[in-house]
Amino acid sequence: MPMARCWGRYVQWYDGNKDLEKKQKRVNRKIEEQLKRDKKVYRKTNRLLLLGPEESGKSTILKQMKILHNNSFDEQERRQKIPDIKKNIRDAIVTITGAMSTLTPPVPLADHTLQARVDYIQDVATQPEFSYPPEFYENTELLWKDGGVQACYERSNEYHLIDCAQYFLDRVHVVKQPDYEPTDQDILRCRVLTSGIFETKFEANGIKFHMFDVGDQRGERRRWIEYFTDVPAIIFVVACSSYDMVLGEDPSQNRLREALDLFESIWNNS
Repeated sequence: MPMARCWGRYVQWYDGNKDLEKKQKRVNRKIEEQLKRDKKVYRKTNRLLLLGPEESGKSTILKQMKILHNNSFDEQERRQKIPDIKKNIRDAIVTITGAMSTLTPPVPLADHTLQARVDYIQDVATQPEFSYPPEFYENTELLWKDGGVQACYERSNEYHLIDCAQYFLDRVHVVKQPDYEPTDQDILRCRVLTSGIFETKFEANGIKFHMFDVGDQRGERRRWIEYFTDVPAIIFVVACSSYDMVLGEDPSQNRLREALDLFESIWNNS
């Protein structure tokens, strides 16, 4: 009788282990099948690396791909861009009014009664926790209409100014509204310094793409080499308008010259 009980326990233990083994095999098989599918998708996905100097338009290309192939931006993404757009307006008017006295020869205001508004922009609007009150937009709109400010803007190749300055300064009356929602064009024009790695996935004509935008600060460039693995194509972006402009990182360096030097260094390291 004890022998029968032992045998019964052995059979139960054996059957239990057998069931567990079968279950594990099924799990392993599913994992292997998923890995095969993932590998197949990976092979079918074309990885693209966006490279280029500062403000050459890499992030704009990334956003264009999202608009064209990923149903554009949702409401939350649009709202998240508002602080960046307001900062673009502030950076633009601060830079232009600041350059008026540093250019050679300097550029005076056409209407000298606006000097207090310039002082506001330079002293108040530059504070770290600036909240964009109504007087900021009022001062910005009045200054942007001034002939001296316009003349300084026309000489923006002599100092570093974001390329969306005119676009957003012309749209202050829109951006200042409480119910403002950025358009696709606003988002495309918006400039944010890229630091780190940004990516987007999209499909065009049945072909999958995975595009990477690598930060363009000089300190980031040493990291580009990490993204060369399994990348069949590199898109090197250069702004044609940069031929007579200087770098924000180094005002003594021509932007187009920097782009050519950068392209050569990537070519030699690839």
